[in-house]
Amino acid sequence: MVDGFPQLEWSTARVHFVGIGGIGMSALARIAAAKGAVVSGCDGADGPILAALRSSGFTCHVGHSPAHLDDIDVVVYSSAVPLETPELQTALTRGIRVVSRGRMLAWLQRGHDTVAVAGAHGKTTTTWIIANMLIRCGADPTVAVGGNVAELNGNSRVGGRIFVTEADESDGSFLHLVPKYPVITNIDRDHLDYYSGIREIKQAFAHFADKTGDVDGAVIACADCPSVRGILKRIGGRKITYGIERGDVAAENVRLQPGRAVYDARLPGGAVKDVVLSLPGVHNVRNSLAALALATDLGLPMDGVLEALADTSHVDRRLQNRGSRHGITVYDDYAHHPAEISATLEAARMLADKSQGGRLVGVFQPHRYSRTLHLQKEFGPVFDRLDLLLIAPIYAASEPPIDGVSSELIARHVKAHGNVKFELVPDLKQVAGRLAAELAPGDTVITIGAGDVWQVGDALFEAMKQAASAPGQAEAAGG
Repeated sequence: MVDGFPQLEWSTARVHFVGIGGIGMSALARIAAAKGAVVSGCDGADGPILAALRSSGFTCHVGHSPAHLDDIDVVVYSSAVPLETPELQTALTRGIRVVSRGRMLAWLQRGHDTVAVAGAHGKTTTTWIIANMLIRCGADPTVAVGGNVAELNGNSRVGGRIFVTEADESDGSFLHLVPKYPVITNIDRDHLDYYSGIREIKQAFAHFADKTGDVDGAVIACADCPSVRGILKRIGGRKITYGIERGDVAAENVRLQPGRAVYDARLPGGAVKDVVLSLPGVHNVRNSLAALALATDLGLPMDGVLEALADTSHVDRRLQNRGSRHGITVYDDYAHHPAEISATLEAARMLADKSQGGRLVGVFQPHRYSRTLHLQKEFGPVFDRLDLLLIAPIYAASEPPIDGVSSELIARHVKAHGNVKFELVPDLKQVAGRLAAELAPGDTVITIGAGDVWQVGDALFEAMKQAASAPGQAEAAGG
């Protein structure tokens, strides 16, 4: 039975996660274990997530094998794992329940007051802003975030009745959820390997927003996005809108500063001056407004809410400072859609200008052949805030190659736009050496993409270390 949704007694359940090394799967595995299930898992390759799970006592295998299924009641599979995988086929043959990651999330959130954050961009950061706010205000939420957070020592937390989670639209799995508070950050053209176009994407979000599972709940939606405003006309129930100088909860007099933002908040119950957000960029101001909208509806103490916003840490790979060496600073960001990249680079430009006035150099790794094919034109203008752009080969994720689709398509549109110097690099492994020879003190580097481009920062620091310890450099330093 694929994607069956029966009752499950967590205290006796034995659950195996195929693809447990994924950031979303690992969070669900931890929450299932905390509910009492015996959890195991496997993934195609080893990595830090599997290592962390093992250190917490989980049985994690590298590779796929039917032998992993002995005494298993339920098999959960990631969308990156094809149904032809031997484990899944064996589970189906044996009559073991086989459920998707999205269906398991819906299973786990049963009985909770769920806050489900959906959107083309910003859902991970918004989920963490909301979760951090609820934790600081003593609401004791259960949390599943799509990125690691230092305060959680990972990406999940088991608490009480409120369940804060991301809702994944990429494969339609967010439609399994019945949240009390559906949150929609924005709607955009993406995942066109699954959706036929923006019309079908809007329909999916409208269906998600119209599934509020509690008469006391409400849809929380960004009024700055025209597509979001459009679907709100089609759904019933209460709605709380937010935006920059518009909506039920609005930010006014926004002052962007390096590394943070300050704004005045207009709320249903009055105004709050000089709200401090410890995250940079207008996009994060919007993300924080979603949290404020929820806070006002839940009646959370405003002092605690404001303290949380002023002390919200970055989620890993969201404009994350990877360190500095020899006057060169490296940031990393998960952005992979043109709109995300544009917002990220706006904030990164301020951080670079704050440092020593050097150049802002970007390393971009396109994510998925399908996204490159469908959005290639939109990538053309989004890198304008950079002084130099290095474009790496496509990170395929789980996709097979598409004939004629490569990073050259993006380079073609960057060139046609003509506002940034760029280079195509044939191999990501060559980038660190290229940068080490190019960079000067005061420069800032940002690695961009949802693949493994983040490794460039570590490789760059290692290349700089080796260059500094070379005999000629040592003699020059001694002289």
